[in-house]
Amino acid sequence: MHSFDPGRPGISGPLHADYMPLVYRWRAAHASATRRPLLVLLHGVGGDEMSLAPLIASLPTDLHVALVRGPIAQPEGGYAWYTMQQTGLGLRANADQAEAAREQLLQLLTHLRLAHPFDPRQVYVAGFSQGGVMSASVGLTRPDKVAAIGVLCGRILPQVKWQLAPGGQLSRLQAFVAHGGADDVIPSEHAVDTVHTLAEHRVQLLYRDYPGGHEISAEMAADFVQWVAQRCKLAYRGGAPT
Repeated sequence: MHSFDPGRPGISGPLHADYMPLVYRWRAAHASATRRPLLVLLHGVGGDEMSLAPLIASLPTDLHVALVRGPIAQPEGGYAWYTMQQTGLGLRANADQAEAAREQLLQLLTHLRLAHPFDPRQVYVAGFSQGGVMSASVGLTRPDKVAAIGVLCGRILPQVKWQLAPGGQLSRLQAFVAHGGADDVIPSEHAVDTVHTLAEHRVQLLYRDYPGGHEISAEMAADFVQWVAQRCKLAYRGGAPT
C-alpha cells in the first residue's frame, strides 16, 4: 500500500526483458552522457515494476533509476520475490525462492552494468515490504556491489544473517530503514531487529519510524527521497538537500 501522492510517474519507455526472469524499466539520468549513480527500486508482494514509479517524480534527475519486477506471478495479480509457507513455526518465507531472487538480483546488477552507463561505485538498492527484504538481502551479502540500501517496511530474513559479508565490508554500507509503528504485516519488532543487526555490523544507518501501518506515507517517501539525494550528492529537486 502506498499513501503518497502519485503525481507524475516520470518514467517512460519499453519494458526491458533482455535479462530474464527479471524484467525492468529504466529511467536514464538527465546527464546520461556521463556516469551517474543508479537507484534500483523493488516493489512489494502483489505489486509490479511500476508500483514505486511515483517516487521518481521527486528524485534527482541526474540519477539513473531501474524499476524491477519480481519473478513470481501471483494468482490474484501482481508479482512477488518469494512466496510464504505455513510451517510448524507459523508463516515463513520460502527460503529457496528468496535465495534465488537474491542471486537473480545480483546477476541483474551485472547485466545492467553492461547495458547502461552508470557509476558502479554508486549503486543503491531500495524497496518496499518484500522489496525492502530483498534490498537488505542483496546489500548485506554483497556490499562490494551495493553502496547503500533502503528498507521500507521490510526486514532481514533469518537465513541472510548467516550470509552476511565481513564486518569490514559492511562498515562501508549505508542504509535507510523506515517502518510504520502500526505495521500489522511486518510488525515493528522486525525493524528493531534490523536496526540492531545493522548497528552490530557497523553499517552507516539512518532509522526513521512513522505512526502509520504497512505503507509508504508521504512523510516516509519525502525522507527517503532526501536520503537518496544526500547519498548521491546530487541536487534535491526543488532545492539542495539539508
